[in-house]
Amino acid sequence: MVASVSALTSSAQASSYYEADDYYAEDGLSPSAWHGKGAEQLGLSGDVDRDAFRELLDGQIGGQQLGTVREGQLEHRPGWDVTLSAPKSVSILAEVAGDRRLIEAHDAAVTTALAHIETHMAATRTRHGGVVAREATGNLVVASFQHGTSRAQDPQLHTHNVIMNATQAADGSWRSLEPRAIYQLQKQIGAIYRQELALNVRELGYEIEAARDSMFEIRGVSADVIAAFSTRSAQIEAALGERGTSREQASAAEKQVTALDTRQAKRTTDQASLVADWRETADGAGFDAAARLSLVREAQSNSAAGAGAFEQASVAARAVAHAADKLGERQSVFQVAALFEEAGRVGLGKVGYAQIGAAIDAALRRGDLADRTFIDRRGAEFGGFTTRQNIDAETRLLRVEAAGRGAVAPIASPLAAAKAVAIASREAERAGFAWNADQRTATRRLLTSRNRITAVQGYAGTAKTTTVLATFAREAQHRGESVVALAPTASAAMVLGEALGTRADTVARHLLLRDRPAGVQPVVWIVDEASLLSARDTARLFEMAEKHQARVVMVGDVKQLGSVEAGAAFAQLQTAGMETATLGEIVRQTNQATRAAVMASIEGDARKALAALDGGGGAIVENADRTARFAAIAARYAGLDGVSRVRTLIIEPSREGRDALTADIRSALARAGALTGPAVTVESLVNKGLTRAEARDPLSYDTGDVVRFSRDYADKGVARGEAFRVERVDATKAAIALRSEDGRDIEWRLRQWGAGKSQVFEAQRIELRVGDSIRFTRNDRDAGQVNGARAQVTAINVETRVATVRGARGQIRSLQLDTARDQHIAYGYVDTAFAAQGRTADHVIVHADSRATNLVDQKSFYVGISRAKHSATVFTNDRAKLVSAISERAGTVQTAISQPAAQQTAAVKASASGSGKLRSSGFAAGL
Repeated sequence: MVASVSALTSSAQASSYYEADDYYAEDGLSPSAWHGKGAEQLGLSGDVDRDAFRELLDGQIGGQQLGTVREGQLEHRPGWDVTLSAPKSVSILAEVAGDRRLIEAHDAAVTTALAHIETHMAATRTRHGGVVAREATGNLVVASFQHGTSRAQDPQLHTHNVIMNATQAADGSWRSLEPRAIYQLQKQIGAIYRQELALNVRELGYEIEAARDSMFEIRGVSADVIAAFSTRSAQIEAALGERGTSREQASAAEKQVTALDTRQAKRTTDQASLVADWRETADGAGFDAAARLSLVREAQSNSAAGAGAFEQASVAARAVAHAADKLGERQSVFQVAALFEEAGRVGLGKVGYAQIGAAIDAALRRGDLADRTFIDRRGAEFGGFTTRQNIDAETRLLRVEAAGRGAVAPIASPLAAAKAVAIASREAERAGFAWNADQRTATRRLLTSRNRITAVQGYAGTAKTTTVLATFAREAQHRGESVVALAPTASAAMVLGEALGTRADTVARHLLLRDRPAGVQPVVWIVDEASLLSARDTARLFEMAEKHQARVVMVGDVKQLGSVEAGAAFAQLQTAGMETATLGEIVRQTNQATRAAVMASIEGDARKALAALDGGGGAIVENADRTARFAAIAARYAGLDGVSRVRTLIIEPSREGRDALTADIRSALARAGALTGPAVTVESLVNKGLTRAEARDPLSYDTGDVVRFSRDYADKGVARGEAFRVERVDATKAAIALRSEDGRDIEWRLRQWGAGKSQVFEAQRIELRVGDSIRFTRNDRDAGQVNGARAQVTAINVETRVATVRGARGQIRSLQLDTARDQHIAYGYVDTAFAAQGRTADHVIVHADSRATNLVDQKSFYVGISRAKHSATVFTNDRAKLVSAISERAGTVQTAISQPAAQQTAAVKASASGSGKLRSSGFAAGL
């Protein structure tokens, strides 16, 4: 593990960092040093003094005693150990080959990483009027101890950095440290360290071989040599294998537990003997003294041939631009520290932390970046940025919406609209579905609006489509308007189109037709699941509507999950004054207790929601062990009959959890006899979900990946939609060697063509049996296949490798299991919250682990239980902790333009177009 964070339980525990296990220490103690502005404030520098170290661990600092007295006993956590470990090749060359320059390079990288922690993560908690807030302090007291061996006595250069539980607040007092950011950004800390070390290593004359996540090794130290000195890593990998997982698949918690379980007691060994043993091992692995000396001498002769300042500045500027593009594609506002990390990954070995900082400053001066406050999922504030592109996208969508106020004629007069609503509601009442006041008001409002862009804000299950939208679409068509049903996903578009009896398409495909000539017939675009639209796509859609003089009706729910790309356009537009009709009365739930739970989840009151489920809306199942929870869910699902399974939806927010739970469900189904016949192993092609910036990065591709292009490249021999397998990746040239299914070879140059018009899939092996539930993961219009649609395997021919599947409506089709076209499938037993949004089921089972910081919040909880018509069952690790987690995680998405600025922009545009008086919004009243 390159970077690890662990809490110290006692000051005595930290004494082990003084153990003499390094032959670099002349006095028999491990080399040590004080770091941090807090240490400077206390006058601490040079070697770590044992007595001062112990006092600080005990909370005695600056004449203060930190901690809390409970029942007469002082409670104070001593601090945290952030351990930074060099790549194995660096350790081997430093300690086996004897290039001590690498030890200095390691020390310098550690210092940079600690400065990063201090600048971006140091904070304390303050209380003002009963409100607890996070206060950034920018200072730490750190005692660092350098060691040279692993517990398995392999060469392993690493430094234990003991961060004291103390930081100086703005008022000059010393307070306990708030460590949450250090835990959450553990990977970032390791990346910053590796990036700085990579630059230092290259400046010493070595060449590096880059890998993912800023990992690298020194070229010339073979994989066999590294393996020979990786005893500890092999022990952990073997232990994980016994647990049925691997280093790649295991969670951070599982890896930490395994590391502790396999940890050996530290041994003191004569350093001269140890080095002699290491060199004997190296000789046996083919890295003898001559090879070691040759590699070191070659590096020493190359050490003066580093890049100049101008070249480094240019590389840093490109790295920052690329990093900002990548981060800005997924987040309107991102952390300053995240930009440093991502830019360092792009410029690995070529630029360091200081050059990246200078490039960021230059981007700010040019206006490519703009300062913002980044707010994390718990409401804590950090330094942040947004990009010029994100500001531009939001400015454009706000401009078009404001300019369209009062710009179109109403579809119907107030009298005609009232008549249409009366007729539709009477027909519905005869069918047993009475309209409510919200539905009547919303329909009349849409029909009589003079605004180009209007919206329907409705909670899940308010019957938006079958009442408001169906009536609006029918009246629009009756009066000569062409209606098109749009949605971010093909499945949602298809459902909307069928309900409205009109043509349906995804927003992405619709935008590809943006250059078509404007038609004569007036057109209305009804966009469902509008909260899932990014700011970029919303801006493009609005500009297209303006060009074609189309009317747009945005339909969605700001309380549900938002776009995976940057922005919260639907909410932002409502805040800015977009005319919005609101539906607040839920009609989906037939069970009053379940409906009460859903309403409580909308309010963000998890305690009340769970109580309602207890009161007849479902059930809450607690178990601290995830394995046991998954087994219980699987047993419950397998115990249902076939019809009930179809009517039950299972939601697990993480992809890793979805796969693990699916495995348990399939095992339970097999035991129940629901899966039969022989198993056939199939390659399942899973979309890697690359951002546009990642698609241009060769390190985003792996041998065996499948690439499909969304347009023809005739001069390259590439046809739209054709599947190509990745054969080789040349990161230096940004070139990918591709091979088609019929054996043609293509060299794909990412920087020259196709990177922005491609989808990349990784192959995962799954097994299919008769009875398995699958879902399609890619649209295929020719085959009538819709992304997200479900089917059941009814037969498998093992010899021909053809599977017969039956769709939800009884349609039968055959899948050629060895053909890429038919490998866009996955198991259909468990959905993530994003995939579940828009679906409805009689019964819902939701897995909600309170510790899933980035996945379980108010929005995902609301989406999960609101899918249910009759009942919702929540499986959790701890009920009380789940309530706390949901309460503090609102799931709010930031925008590049702040709300006041957005409102001001809209007001100015509306006023300029002469339609300011028509501004109207039901947003505030509806929520």
